[in-house]
Amino acid sequence: MVHRLFKSGLATVIYDDELVDANCGKLFQLEWLHANSGGQKLERGTAVMFQYGGLELVFKQYHRGGLIGRWIAKTYRYCRLKNTRVWREFHMLDATHKLGLPVPRPVAACCTGITPIAYRGAVITERVPGSKNLTEILCEQPLSNELWGKLGTLIARFHTLNVFHADLNTSNILLADKEKFYLVDFDKGEVRTPLSRKDAESNVARLHRSLNKLQGRHPAFCFSEDNWQALTSAYQRAINSD
Repeated sequence: MVHRLFKSGLATVIYDDELVDANCGKLFQLEWLHANSGGQKLERGTAVMFQYGGLELVFKQYHRGGLIGRWIAKTYRYCRLKNTRVWREFHMLDATHKLGLPVPRPVAACCTGITPIAYRGAVITERVPGSKNLTEILCEQPLSNELWGKLGTLIARFHTLNVFHADLNTSNILLADKEKFYLVDFDKGEVRTPLSRKDAESNVARLHRSLNKLQGRHPAFCFSEDNWQALTSAYQRAINSD
């Protein structure tokens, strides 16, 4: 993999030249995306799926959350290119992919200057085929404790490699072909050497809160404390065997 960089007007694009070429700049144009994704809308928290050059891809535009997001939803303060959220996530995905971890491969990222001190960003990754996120799955059916154990082992694998996921919730966990888990959305994620026990435990606790919240919101949500015990037991075994 070789990362190429080019500028087009106010936009700076980085891309993996094993997957796309410099023409990938058009993939970040909203008109092109709308026309080539079946008319999907760019909304906060919604990824846009499309095909390009024989690849199944996912486009994500950065949106602010919380109260401030009501006023400046897509704009961030610019300092240096390497410090932008989009640049950091692209390289974070690249680093974790090179570690052999199950994450989407980064394809391209774009940072567009709005003013000298503000930017907007977007990232494109390969789509994980045959996958659904954990929120969708658990609203439809339960998972076996064996699968919960596999998820716990996988989270431990990320942690033993010092990978910190800043927002480990059910929407950021994919299950592909009903047997393999992937983690997605590494915005604000980091490789922390070493990853502290406190930070690792905060990841696990964040996931537990996410599951409990959804269980309270959806009466048919398929999650139990027995499932959670299967996950944490497998997690601890994997951590202790490292």
